[in-house]
Amino acid sequence: MSDVVSIFDFSGIYDEESFYREDKGSSFYTQFCLIDCKDISGTNCMCDDLAIEEIRQKIKQNDVRSEGIHFIDSGNYHYMSSILTESIEEPFSLIVLDHHPDMQPPMFGDILSCGGWVLKVIENNPFVRDIHIIGADRGLIDKLDEEDRKRVTFYDVDVLNEDWTKIICPEHSVYLSIDKDVITRDEIITNWDQGELRSDRLLAFVKKLKEVHKVIGIDVCGECAPDQEGINIPEAIKGNDEFNRRLLGCLDPEEKV
Repeated sequence: MSDVVSIFDFSGIYDEESFYREDKGSSFYTQFCLIDCKDISGTNCMCDDLAIEEIRQKIKQNDVRSEGIHFIDSGNYHYMSSILTESIEEPFSLIVLDHHPDMQPPMFGDILSCGGWVLKVIENNPFVRDIHIIGADRGLIDKLDEEDRKRVTFYDVDVLNEDWTKIICPEHSVYLSIDKDVITRDEIITNWDQGELRSDRLLAFVKKLKEVHKVIGIDVCGECAPDQEGINIPEAIKGNDEFNRRLLGCLDPEEKV
């Protein structure tokens, strides 16, 4: 996996975080690339065709590929995972940590959305072979179309308390997508409803996954919103910033979390 870290800033939230700055980042990562996407319209939760093309242009201009680590703002932009995996040119397994299945059919047309991007990968990416979603709410899973449910393997977060390597068995190289809303809200605050996974358990899973499988790339969403109501925004930003720093640390073979 590449040691390049790309940060796609749609909302301005990364202006308030420091995990990627030169004096804060791990020495393992040789390049941090901050990509300003705030000027692209039509991106919040749903991404129209014009916005997709603008994002692809920014990806091309900054030489971003699926390899490496990508921070993609709040969960409103989780559809970026579908765009980032377009450059994978080998059979791969997709592992998703998320409190939501993200398999809703589009509300209209064929639009790409944060709530339906997994279906887009299934339908449009010729290299994806198997998909594993960890931590999705069972009530939301039950509401999915039966045929769509069969295309994915779902796991409760409790599986990560076991020897998960005997249970979660990706068949190919892995692309990992993390939505921090899978983490309990008393540790990290996102702008969506959240699950019950502890952050230490998530980080241990990521570290082990990298040890036992070839990981092509990783993306991370779940920042709080800079104008989010009903929360202490500076504290929420601080918590997300610290988690992002710890995640980079657990992927650095020379650092201890």
